[in-house]
Amino acid sequence: MSSLEPESRYERLLEQYELLLRAVIRRHCPPSLGIDVHDVEQDARLRLWKLVEREKELDDPASYLYRIAVTTTIDAVRRVLARKEEQLPDGESAQGEASRELSGMVTDPNEAPDAVAQRRELMMKVRAALATLIRNRRRAVELHLQGLTLGEIAHLTGWSEGKTRNLVYRGLSDLRVKLRQEGIDTQ
Repeated sequence: MSSLEPESRYERLLEQYELLLRAVIRRHCPPSLGIDVHDVEQDARLRLWKLVEREKELDDPASYLYRIAVTTTIDAVRRVLARKEEQLPDGESAQGEASRELSGMVTDPNEAPDAVAQRRELMMKVRAALATLIRNRRRAVELHLQGLTLGEIAHLTGWSEGKTRNLVYRGLSDLRVKLRQEGIDTQ
């Protein structure tokens, strides 16, 4: 167990990983649903506090905070979708939606079943290729792909900006090679 009080541990974790927490929530929170990202961030902070209060020791805090951010965002999306399902649409719009569903018309080509399946397959290949990278390069590339800047990654990991830039660029280069080997064009 850590010798620090829960409040100190909580503040230290937030100081180190606040940028990651915020970036992950913003990345995974669909703007079309009208979810307030600040509310999701507060929920995530509350979950972190409860974790620290239980005196759970975190082996890999960045990974754990990433999971907290993603699960909190997913829960917020589920709550919004559940509220929308509870609302009954008015007569005319309900008939229009029902007829579109029955006709099989897809309004968003990105949501077509074959497109969704292709994206899932691609993401599995990318994850597998990422898993083969050297640990520090993998960590740098994962943070970069989550939308963090080189400066944010350097701050989060404690690396110099030069080391961070080197790890990201070399990691991305390695990732491109692995993906090409899998038949995925990265251009």
